[in-house]
Amino acid sequence: MNRVELKAKAKEMIRGNKWFLWKPMVIFAVISCIITAIAFAIDGKTTVDEVTGLTQMSGGAIFSLITSLVGIAGSIFSVGYAMYALSFVRGNKLEISDILDFCKKHWLVALLTSLLTGLIVLAGMIILVVPGIIASIGLMFYQEVCADNPEMRARDIVKKSWNMTKGHKGELFVLALSFIGWGILACLTLGILYIWLYPYMLITMILAYEELKKAA
Repeated sequence: MNRVELKAKAKEMIRGNKWFLWKPMVIFAVISCIITAIAFAIDGKTTVDEVTGLTQMSGGAIFSLITSLVGIAGSIFSVGYAMYALSFVRGNKLEISDILDFCKKHWLVALLTSLLTGLIVLAGMIILVVPGIIASIGLMFYQEVCADNPEMRARDIVKKSWNMTKGHKGELFVLALSFIGWGILACLTLGILYIWLYPYMLITMILAYEELKKAA
């Protein structure tokens, strides 16, 4: 896996396609914020902490239920978005409706895979930080694997993702670390640089997935 080549290719691919890659994420985020805001207006309250003087927001059962459902929808959407991004890398630009169709058909396996992956990573973090990091790297492609193999069971998708990264976890860790400098710069620009950085990171990692998929 040549890190320099992957990143150079990603830069070339995102040129003129940043909004295409951002659009589904922005639309989902806006809808999620609107739903959460409505839920808070119905079942939320604002209080001031007597000790710190800070304003705190809290909600009742309805607010908690709706925010949980938004989180679940996000887990399912993330797999549909992986399918969208994979298709782009493979030369086929999809529509947002294609993400919705995928999510409707494969919502259960997408949700179960996300939950299982989250539990494994959390267990690793609870044991020690290092096992958690290893688990995160080993399962970093679960969304792409699920998008490519929605007919598989969640545990088989997780296993396939883990097996793909065998012998490559160090390379993937270094690849992820190579974006830290850009991340710092993005923070210094109040997040503006993320408009370019997020698609760059996303496509670089998907290109890495494509290489490992061929080698598997």
